[in-house]
Amino acid sequence: MLKTEHFDNALIGEDVLIEDNVILGHRYHPACGRAVIGPHSILRAGTILYGDVKTGAYFQSGHHTVIRARVEMGDYCTVMNGAVIEGMVKMGDGVRLMSHVYVASRTCFGSRVICGPNVVFLNEKRPGRIEEHAKGACVEDDVMIGGGALILPGVHIGARSFIAAGAVVTKDVPAGSLVVGFPGRISPLPEELNVPCRPEMAFQKTDLWHPEGADPFDAYWVDGYGDAPVPEKL
Repeated sequence: MLKTEHFDNALIGEDVLIEDNVILGHRYHPACGRAVIGPHSILRAGTILYGDVKTGAYFQSGHHTVIRARVEMGDYCTVMNGAVIEGMVKMGDGVRLMSHVYVASRTCFGSRVICGPNVVFLNEKRPGRIEEHAKGACVEDDVMIGGGALILPGVHIGARSFIAAGAVVTKDVPAGSLVVGFPGRISPLPEELNVPCRPEMAFQKTDLWHPEGADPFDAYWVDGYGDAPVPEKL
């Protein structure tokens, strides 16, 4: 772990773990401010955070995460391996962006929003053709977005909605909806899905690979999938 005094354009909270090859408080502009990292966070190798980024407590980045300027997060937010936030994004508490999620600027998230891997948020309807103000999606609380979904510019996704893997969201989604397919077909949530996001997913202090978490050799393997990989410590 690197010592925090190496980062002269960042304000770093208590008990923050910073791995090698992290760029923190990148001076993207002469007028930029500092990055602010909340306590008990972990920044993994290859992470790049611009100045004018503010995270809450228990923030976790994956490897090669990129977060550009003017991003504000609440507590317990996670931005995983290879994910990119293009700046000017607001996130509530317990927002989890899994690996290779792309978030265009001017996108807004509520709290307890989970995005599976390779989800893409866009912010221009007719890029390169018609001049218009870019506007990303607005995602309310307790929304689950499955892997590979595509969220088109300017749509509003209501609270507690569930976006199926691979769905393309082309229009506003009322609260408590299920969206499936391309283009996304909207229907009421089935009863078993009409619940908030599980708090143990949204508010993780550590993950399976966190150096201060539980021993990963204690994690369960799936019955029927054969012997567990690396069944004993080498």
